[in-house]
Amino acid sequence: MILLLYGYMRLRVLLAVLAIFLPLTVATAQFDATQFGGTPELAISLSPSNPSPGDLVTASIDDYAGGVYGSEITWRYNNEIVPGAINQRQIQFVAGVAGSNTVVEATLSLPIGGTRTLQETVTPVYMDIIIEPQTRVPDWYAGRALPSLGSQINATVLLNDGSFIDPQSVVYTWRVNNKVIEGGPMRGGNQVAFPTPRGGSVVVSVTATRPTGETIASRAITVGIVLPELSFYEKHALYGMKSSPITASTPLIGSILTLQAEPFFLDTRVYNNPDIAEWEINSVTTDNGSNNPYEITLRSSGGNSSTNVNFHVRSLQQILQGSEESIAINF
Repeated sequence: MILLLYGYMRLRVLLAVLAIFLPLTVATAQFDATQFGGTPELAISLSPSNPSPGDLVTASIDDYAGGVYGSEITWRYNNEIVPGAINQRQIQFVAGVAGSNTVVEATLSLPIGGTRTLQETVTPVYMDIIIEPQTRVPDWYAGRALPSLGSQINATVLLNDGSFIDPQSVVYTWRVNNKVIEGGPMRGGNQVAFPTPRGGSVVVSVTATRPTGETIASRAITVGIVLPELSFYEKHALYGMKSSPITASTPLIGSILTLQAEPFFLDTRVYNNPDIAEWEINSVTTDNGSNNPYEITLRSSGGNSSTNVNFHVRSLQQILQGSEESIAINF
């Protein structure tokens, strides 16, 4: 009886010890499997990963561990050995035209014998972002419209891999200052519109992927933001509006002058329907007497006279969407 009791107590102690150490053993085994369960894959990495035509591309061996340590490296570019690249971990080359295929190979001659060949095919895709600020510039203006704070920007992405890419077969993710817009990726969303944010510039970027998730191309551009400007121009009944703005030193002929106020980079919505469009003559608010709020006709009072003219255009919802300017007119 005493021996049976002794044996039972030894069995309980053994079970208690196993209960303490068995979870630790299992946890340790799981930790080891996670940390040392596989060898990193040997491959060629590209930077940029999705090059555009003419980009300078860097091809690098992504890992150098295990049985390939100490290997001799030979690089090939379109099956031609790259001179001066023996045993180099990376090479550089210029991407070809859109849709062309460039094959980059790295052959590793192993110290233990045998070889391993790594290969990557580069197919450049042309991507461009067309920015169309919806702001006012005159038809004869030789420059381009620029966005101003609060104005709308229309953006369109162009893709070309050597042939036409149907926008409906691509998923687009747009970002403005690194913030995703339109609620997320959009299939066929190659065109977007968004308000110009605050700041001196805005970064617009887009990533194009296939529906399977494979990245086709990505691009980012920086667009400057300006404030609306205002200039005055002489509008002649016979010759039309002059392309050079009037200044205080501009000589004027005759006793009648039609003056045109031209706001540059003003949101077209404000230009077409301004909350404020006000002329002042010698500090007195004046009805311009025209259906065009940006035009006024001045008449000389005789002799040598000077008239101070002021024009103010603005939105009351977007206070910075507006401009005000004055000029002295000498007849």
